Amino acid sequence: MTLSTQTSKTTYIGNGATSVFPVLFPFLRPDDIKVLLRQDGAELPLLPGTHYNVEGAGEPSGGSLTLVEPPATGQVLLIYRDPAIVQEVDYVENAAFPAETHEAALDLLTMICQALDEKIGRAVLYPVSTPQEDIRDTSAFLGSCESARAGTLAAEAQAIASASEARAQADLAEGFAAQAQASVGGLRVSAGDTTPGNLSAKLLAGDGLAETLLNPGADEALRLSVALAPDSGLELSDGLLRARVAAVGGLARTSSGLAADLGPGPDQLSTNLSLRPAMVAGRVLNHTALGGM
Repeated sequence: MTLSTQTSKTTYIGNGATSVFPVLFPFLRPDDIKVLLRQDGAELPLLPGTHYNVEGAGEPSGGSLTLVEPPATGQVLLIYRDPAIVQEVDYVENAAFPAETHEAALDLLTMICQALDEKIGRAVLYPVSTPQEDIRDTSAFLGSCESARAGTLAAEAQAIASASEARAQADLAEGFAAQAQASVGGLRVSAGDTTPGNLSAKLLAGDGLAETLLNPGADEALRLSVALAPDSGLELSDGLLRARVAAVGGLARTSSGLAADLGPGPDQLSTNLSLRPAMVAGRVLNHTALGGM
């Protein structure tokens, strides 16, 4: 046959009822015809024998396509020719040279060229005057792309490192800010303390008091302890806080306080009840003249 048209593709709009469609261009084999449905930008390839059947192979005017299910309303049915790129005619030396066989081989080559031309027509092409080094598939262009990519990766790595350092500085500043905020209003707490309700009043340790921070950083507590100076006049002994009074002149210091040291000696109190004051078990016993016992 002759190929007087360059058409190798046609489309139809589905209506939900029509299932037979003309193939408006010649094809040599049913497998040369490919079919797909398009809807909302998505393409669904159909399978021969499963979704459709083709008739009219080898007819100069084309053939027909029958779908198992008609395309839905709004779907686009695309029928196109895409023969396998093969050469199956074998000429034997000194054998007959049938014209039909030779013409069919030429027809197949022409159909292949038309299918390739249709694909190229959908491709983005460089202008004819484009230098070789600017064409993507050349080694020079690929080399320049690789260099540019390496530079981009280095810049991205530097940016990531800078971002990490900036974040670390921000975290450090945030910690300092938390410490400063915790000290406002006479209260203090470590930056890492997250236990609620554990703020202690900011107390200043002075004479006789010692301050100790317990569990710094988590569930803080403040301990105040008595820390008496030797010359304060008070002392803590045997669990008792008492005056530092020297036991002289007939007085003896015991764990309960001061007691009378009775006897005839010069450093003892007289055994005469009318003449001696006494301090027993923490009570002061005055002279009998003042109503003492």
